[in-house]
Amino acid sequence: MRAKLLSSLFILLLLGVGVTAIHLPPTLAQGDSPVAALTPTPVVMAIPGPAGNQLPPAPLANLDGSPVVMHLPFSDTFNSEQGWFYDGQWRLDSQSAYDGTGWFMDGTRRNSTSTLTYLPYIDLTGIFSTQLTYRQKGLLPETDFIAVDLSLDGGLTWIMVDQQIGLDQDWAMHAVDLTEYRGQVIRLRFRVSTGQQLVFDQPETGGYWIDDLNILYATFSVAMIAEAEAAEAPIGPPANLTEMGLHLIVGAQKSPVVDLATRLEEAGHPLGTVKGTSGTEDILNAVKEASPETTIVYRSLVNGDGRQDCPNVWHAPDVEAQRWLDELAPYWAKVNADYYELMNECNTIPIDWLVSFSIESMRIAGERGQCLLLFSFTTGQPEVSAFAQLAPVYQYALNHPCQPGRMHGVALHAYGVQPTTLVSESGIYLGLRHRLFYTALLAQLPDAIRVPVYLTEVGAGDGRHQFSCQDIARDVTQYTQELEYDPYIWGFHLWNIGPPGTQTGDWVDLTVCLPLLGDTLLSYYGAQ
Repeated sequence: MRAKLLSSLFILLLLGVGVTAIHLPPTLAQGDSPVAALTPTPVVMAIPGPAGNQLPPAPLANLDGSPVVMHLPFSDTFNSEQGWFYDGQWRLDSQSAYDGTGWFMDGTRRNSTSTLTYLPYIDLTGIFSTQLTYRQKGLLPETDFIAVDLSLDGGLTWIMVDQQIGLDQDWAMHAVDLTEYRGQVIRLRFRVSTGQQLVFDQPETGGYWIDDLNILYATFSVAMIAEAEAAEAPIGPPANLTEMGLHLIVGAQKSPVVDLATRLEEAGHPLGTVKGTSGTEDILNAVKEASPETTIVYRSLVNGDGRQDCPNVWHAPDVEAQRWLDELAPYWAKVNADYYELMNECNTIPIDWLVSFSIESMRIAGERGQCLLLFSFTTGQPEVSAFAQLAPVYQYALNHPCQPGRMHGVALHAYGVQPTTLVSESGIYLGLRHRLFYTALLAQLPDAIRVPVYLTEVGAGDGRHQFSCQDIARDVTQYTQELEYDPYIWGFHLWNIGPPGTQTGDWVDLTVCLPLLGDTLLSYYGAQ
């Protein structure tokens, strides 16, 4: 699947909503970039439609009469009725939505048509490719159909861009390609028509639900894609590796980890990566022996200063880089790792100091034949504007490979937005924050897409809440699906394998889930 997605190099962004009170914009040149405005979303309550849908809903207008236009990227979690015109059997539902509240179309009324129309315009100008995604659930017979319609003339006429005949499924993601309509200003609606009952005593149907709507876009032009595909150096990891890896702490059991790595290796889908901290050296070496393609990442929790996560910013960055790596060297020598994680969640380091320190650290490590993973920011950090200032680090990594065919890389962290929220369902500001970072960075340095990124801590909730193994497996599947759109992400380390303790904190231990995760990965990749 990743190989297929890499062919188009989608950098799909799932951000907040930009709203502007403007007149309809003219079509922009294809090379223009969309910019989301930062003005607040107007409070627009849903408007119930007239019986029989006799009148089309008018576009939402501002006080001066100009239409409200929503810019990409666009999302709506349906936590309120704002901005929607509903007609027929649609209603907001808080009892059976995927998350919080969503829209529900009651299918028990037969021979009827119900529409759900978004009132503002949506601007698709200045993009290269775009996709509408939302979660859906349905119990409708084959006499019924579900349509997604677009209007290019303000709602006077509608074009059906997606149709499903009947639906019998639990919650799943549904995608509609809107690339054909790039450069247009559109309106959007959902339409469900119910037909006759197939037989007189046919049981009543449940209906149709939707939730978590997003419109995603690609930031690469056709020319950039062609240039990247023609380049000799591949982008992203080998297609047969799993996105998911494991994060090990002291006390982790060796057998379950090695058994999983061996099982996946023998099935032809090697475990993508394993990260271990101090005390897991023996397991990391055993995994590498059982699965040579697995990328091993090691972080020493101690150095010459004792237990320190961050370098000393009171020293000059080049001097501190030499001292820091010299003191880590005897600990790193315990593992023949593919990457060594340089630091951990050092959020107070000034960016300019971090740039100089990172470049000098890469130079020293490269001379020693070692490859580094840099930064390791806390989830939600740093500010997006600050991340683009790290471009010189990426440029150095591009120009100075650490080993033949391998570059230094970057480490980031991601956790759930709430203690009980899956990371795959935590949105752009936490679970998928890397997309915010790379929007700005790639605009400045497109080749940064080639620098490997490992999400070296990825956990559901806050890493302490105990989820069921079934929820963890679902989270891994959903997060894998998301990351396949991000070719610069080479893998993620699932938090956490190893027992909680006085030194490690009250972290979860997912060791018991490893057999189910193996089943899940084999099923997922086997279906590709």
